[in-house]
Amino acid sequence: MGEFSGKVAIVTGGSKGIGRVVARQLIDQGAQVVIIGRDETALAETQRALGEKSLYVAGDVSDPSTATRAVVAATDNFGGLDILINVAGIFPTARIEETTDALYADTIAANLTGTVMMCRAAFAILRQRRGVIVNMSSTAARFPTPGLSVYGAAKAGVEAFTRTLAAEGAPYIRANAVSAGPTRTETVDALLQSDTTGAVETVTSGLPLGRLGDTDEIADAILFLASDRASFITGQVLHANGGGLMA
Repeated sequence: MGEFSGKVAIVTGGSKGIGRVVARQLIDQGAQVVIIGRDETALAETQRALGEKSLYVAGDVSDPSTATRAVVAATDNFGGLDILINVAGIFPTARIEETTDALYADTIAANLTGTVMMCRAAFAILRQRRGVIVNMSSTAARFPTPGLSVYGAAKAGVEAFTRTLAAEGAPYIRANAVSAGPTRTETVDALLQSDTTGAVETVTSGLPLGRLGDTDEIADAILFLASDRASFITGQVLHANGGGLMA
């Protein structure tokens, strides 16, 4: 028996990085989990590693049909839905004069629209089951970083959206966000080698704790907000950023 025994969760971006760790921790603590992502090969590999208490839905979360399929998969296969965790996103770096129409659209879709679509699709059943939503934000929502203007705007939108969700869902749904600082993921490792805007170096250098976060540390913050230990917390942003926003 674990902390999430009997719970059913959806985790977007669940095939890699923070999302994969969140899914693993949920299952280890008793939950059944639906993971969502765009790379079906990676999803299938992750699902095999997670075991029989998991299944996957392949698709783009900014597509309303993907969100609907995921909720249906959770209810049809596991009998309901109690927890929605929106981790999926992309982290492109481009100064505004270099931001193409396609890059702008992709950044907003992956980081904001997908979160909105998933919450909309899941809201009714989460209300029935007194469920929980945890969305993923970033220090870029509050710390102005050249090269992350559109990304930061999308994450600021996630925070505003989360607060309003908490108001609309109360008292039946709790909605919170985790604002992650620079975290050692495959994406960040690649950007450390390729970014030319200086954005990645800006957000990863000078942290008071002196290092990047681990995926487990961000997952721990997410699972805390998803758990009954956070039963009196809603409409909040939990900053897990190595002290990067102390001011």
